[in-house]
Amino acid sequence: MIPILIVVGFVILAMYFLLNKNSEEDEREGVVRDVLSKDALSVDFGDGRSVVVKLHGIGLASDSEMLDEKIYSFFDENVRGQRITVKPRVVQSAELMSAELYSMGGEYINAILVRHGFARWIVSEAPGDAALTEAQEKAKMEMLGVWNPAVRQLAEDKMKAESKEGMSDDEIANLSVDPSEEEEANKRNEA
Repeated sequence: MIPILIVVGFVILAMYFLLNKNSEEDEREGVVRDVLSKDALSVDFGDGRSVVVKLHGIGLASDSEMLDEKIYSFFDENVRGQRITVKPRVVQSAELMSAELYSMGGEYINAILVRHGFARWIVSEAPGDAALTEAQEKAKMEMLGVWNPAVRQLAEDKMKAESKEGMSDDEIANLSVDPSEEEEANKRNEA
């Protein structure tokens, strides 16, 4: 007779695979109705309700890196109101998923954001994504966006300034980068 533990183990394993089967659906086409945040879009798949689609495998620039205006401009020019292909990676509910996004021309939108330096590749979320790997390497090499030393310096200055009272966002944005401080920071990062 088969021990009851083995039967229970098979049942648990079968349930696990059935539940996780829905984490990746087939590709779907939809229209981007709105940009909800830097990393979430409202997409209408034609069934009368919008689904929140988060960008899978990437982390957008932080507020302190002050790239929000460029990120939202990118979305307005290239994504809002456009038909896209959504390749779900993690479906959390009928109203929320994490996905790879593609233009109707086949351009991988997540990778474009990384390539412009507007986002970083999150290796733990998308470990084998060659397009994100290549996009990040190019953005780093060309020092774009989050990889630009001036942006990093401004982010550090803003964080320091936030601890000090009396500086406005305009004053923080107009802080200059001291090349000697940048060289010292690079040497510390290389060590």
